[in-house]
Amino acid sequence: MLFFPCIPESGIMKVNKETAYKPQGIRKEFLMRDALRDEMIKKICVRDTDNILDVGCGDGTFLHELTRWKDVEGYGIDESEDKILIAKQTWPELHFETGYSDFLSFDDNSFRVITVCDDFHTFKDPQKFVNEAFRVLVPGGRLYVGESALPEALRIVSNIPSYLTSGDDRRHSTYETLEYFKNAGLTKFRVYKKKRLLLISAKNYPALNDILDEVGDNQVTNALRQLPRLFGGV
Repeated sequence: MLFFPCIPESGIMKVNKETAYKPQGIRKEFLMRDALRDEMIKKICVRDTDNILDVGCGDGTFLHELTRWKDVEGYGIDESEDKILIAKQTWPELHFETGYSDFLSFDDNSFRVITVCDDFHTFKDPQKFVNEAFRVLVPGGRLYVGESALPEALRIVSNIPSYLTSGDDRRHSTYETLEYFKNAGLTKFRVYKKKRLLLISAKNYPALNDILDEVGDNQVTNALRQLPRLFGGV
């Protein structure tokens, strides 16, 4: 006859919850993040001599993968000093510093590409960030925001804790993100979805009058300023 030790029922439940369910959820989250990172690398156009900024860069892996095949200058910022230390040690050829999304400590017109990979939902003030991104983008530069694309009902439910606790984590809808972009002055929007992945981008596309102001007043620029009125513009 075989005898088996008596295992308390509560012990079994504890093992199931802590060693089975949670690690699977964590593993799934990492797989989604890796898939998002790979898809963004495919979609983002990087050119030699570009200056690229990754906001919420973490340990710098995404920035390294994005810039490794081009002759570019890569910059990453993150609120976590520990992650920035790891990034500096792991990727010494790139530039990393502690920083915040709502205050980018860079000069105007500094970057042609700005990226956010799976971190936009953690930003304290997403509109301030997009405003700052617009400021530091060169004319013609593009901002890319990649997030997990949750079904609308699940997105709303996942945001409930942020409303109850005034927390920062909040999943924004595509419409909300595009509104942030519009309010900042970005244009030329692109929305790309693939299964559970979402990539939204927009361009710092200067208005005609802004370009003409840079050139100065002459007969040609004065004539060009009249073009919008001829076609029904303002």
